[in-house]
Amino acid sequence: VDDIRLEDVMKPKIESPEDAIVRITTTSICGSDLHIRHGNLGLEPGTIIGHEFTGIVEEVGSAVTMVKPGQRVLGAAGAACGNCSACKSGFGLDCEQPLIYGCGPIFGNLQGAQAEYVRAPRANSSLFLIPEGLSEEQVLFVGDILATGYMGVRGITPGGRGVQPGSTVAIFGAGPVGLCAVAAARLFGPARIISIDMVESRLQMAKNLGADHIIDASQENPVEGIMNLTKGQGANFVIEAVGSPKTFGDSLFSLAREGSLSIIGVFQQSVKLPIHTLMKRNIEIKVGLTKMTYTQELFALIQAGKLDLTPLITHRFPLSDVLDAYDMFEKKADGAIKVILNP
Repeated sequence: VDDIRLEDVMKPKIESPEDAIVRITTTSICGSDLHIRHGNLGLEPGTIIGHEFTGIVEEVGSAVTMVKPGQRVLGAAGAACGNCSACKSGFGLDCEQPLIYGCGPIFGNLQGAQAEYVRAPRANSSLFLIPEGLSEEQVLFVGDILATGYMGVRGITPGGRGVQPGSTVAIFGAGPVGLCAVAAARLFGPARIISIDMVESRLQMAKNLGADHIIDASQENPVEGIMNLTKGQGANFVIEAVGSPKTFGDSLFSLAREGSLSIIGVFQQSVKLPIHTLMKRNIEIKVGLTKMTYTQELFALIQAGKLDLTPLITHRFPLSDVLDAYDMFEKKADGAIKVILNP
């Protein structure tokens, strides 16, 4: 696939006792969908894309016990088996039998959720009941971008180092994932949060969500800006939420000694690691994809009013206008940050 189109397809059916059929109520466009749009994941024509969604259960297989028809659910971005060593360690997207919605053959050829209906395999572990009193837009991002940003802040590996009270945190990228990381970082008591991006409207959103300082990388060298703010010490904790060689390098050289770099941006190419200049600084580098182990924790934070990412939703389109929605999202037109599709 090197572009997207809208067409009618057959409604999905139960294929396994562990399946559920979900009628989609809200779904969204993610940055990784743009990689797919331009052919970077090698999807076959006719693949339905999209991996962030809420909906209402319409039908369940005989082995599904955790949800039932008529219930509102949040879908995880992927459906892990729950039994392999990766799943038992909390890394469901590294599952030995990976299934990620709309991401092609390397992730199980599972059809995606930018549609009216989706088949949700392994429904007992991939669908989550939406708590009473919460809207679907309040929880939508828990299925992917909020879980990713929160993981980056809390620590990518189980027991790994996360944002510490009194620390300086620098977050490269004020796209949807980076903005979720800004909001999540505030929960862990840092002394200051620095947000770096090249789009003024997104930097202002970062300030609204809790950033103490913003750096416009189109106007200022971000490494120098961070060093100036920290009196030459650097940031204790840096999050790379872009996925580019440039921001990877800037992230490394923004770190304080004994600092930690958390990489949650999606890279499409290899990067150079200047290890000869980094060894003496005792830094830590962690890389990871979304983990759904924090779903209930994030639901509780949203219920308590401690996390609200609905301001990221800048535009809403009916599914029938998906092509216009993609163009707006990719061009960041009209201040677009997160674009929602409603079937």
